[in-house]
Amino acid sequence: MCSTSATASRPDSIKWTQDHGTDYVVNHREDLVKQVRKLGYKYVDYILELKDLDGHWKEMCELIKPEGHIVSITENHRPINLRLLTKKKAHFSWEWMYTKSYYQTEDMISQHDILNKIAQMLDNGKLKCTMTKSLEPLNAINLRKAHKLVESGHMTGKVVVYDWEN
Repeated sequence: MCSTSATASRPDSIKWTQDHGTDYVVNHREDLVKQVRKLGYKYVDYILELKDLDGHWKEMCELIKPEGHIVSITENHRPINLRLLTKKKAHFSWEWMYTKSYYQTEDMISQHDILNKIAQMLDNGKLKCTMTKSLEPLNAINLRKAHKLVESGHMTGKVVVYDWEN
């Protein structure tokens, strides 16, 4: 059985995650381990961390199954204890979408293939767009507005600023 879980704490963000296909929602402001166990899971196979690596590191290490995989897109601000994963032989890795182009890796063209596949999946409805707010034109005022939305910590989905001013 394959299922997905997401974390959210506000009614609008809970609904948003459910609308995007998650099966279970747990509140990231409460004990994640207790909530996941209450759902009937001792461990989870994979964790994609998108917001607070430092704040949830110990919980993630407790929840990840032996030989599972934690991936993070956020940076840590204090040391993380990788030893918590040792006995489980669990994996931890960073994901940065610009690695291939930044370092000009040999497989850089695969990023093109991935983006084309994502575009195709969006076009045929297999993936849902995460944009919830758009601002135009692309100028300093709208960049500040977008930054303020993201920094508020209450943004659901993604904000896009587009179309250069003439």
